[in-house]
Amino acid sequence: MAPKVSAEYMRERRGEILDAATKVFSQKGFHVATLDDISTEADVSKGSIYIHFESKEAMIDGLSQLWQTIDDEVFETAETMPRAIDGVAHVVKATIRRSQRADFKDSIRLGMFVWAEVLINPAVRKSQSKLGEEWARRFTALVQSARDQGGIGPAYSTDSVISFLGSLGGGYFLSRGVWDANPDLADAEKLVDSFIEGLSQG
Repeated sequence: MAPKVSAEYMRERRGEILDAATKVFSQKGFHVATLDDISTEADVSKGSIYIHFESKEAMIDGLSQLWQTIDDEVFETAETMPRAIDGVAHVVKATIRRSQRADFKDSIRLGMFVWAEVLINPAVRKSQSKLGEEWARRFTALVQSARDQGGIGPAYSTDSVISFLGSLGGGYFLSRGVWDANPDLADAEKLVDSFIEGLSQG
């Protein structure tokens, strides 16, 4: 009789495979990377990978679930703040702070490969669309609440605020991950605060 495998062991092994997939995808690209590459990096058999993931697309879906968990934690904090505009700032700063993580380089390179894959791969497009739509829904709700509370003046449209703040966080992310820029985190957060404060004056 085969020994029983605990649920905790299965979760850990799944996490190890996703960590390996992140590294391999970020180094070789989604198309070039193979399951053999990932099994070698994770030090598991290809059969073990198939227990958890039926394809590379399924791995991207698994990674998307992890990213969703991170987003959920950020928004849960932001949505409990008395001033919605502070919640908006919290979300943008959280995006910037992610660039300080040890695995950031791999994550941003993986993100770029995934974004490219969205254009040509329906399975990846489906998982990423769901992730992006949920983020946009919650961020839009925060911005609208901030407007209702007077934290955003009438001179600025909701769409413009969302677009600019999203670009601000994303631009910082890319500058760190792609061009190896090293802007000061404290300065970046001060700039976010200054912009947020100015929104109420419009």
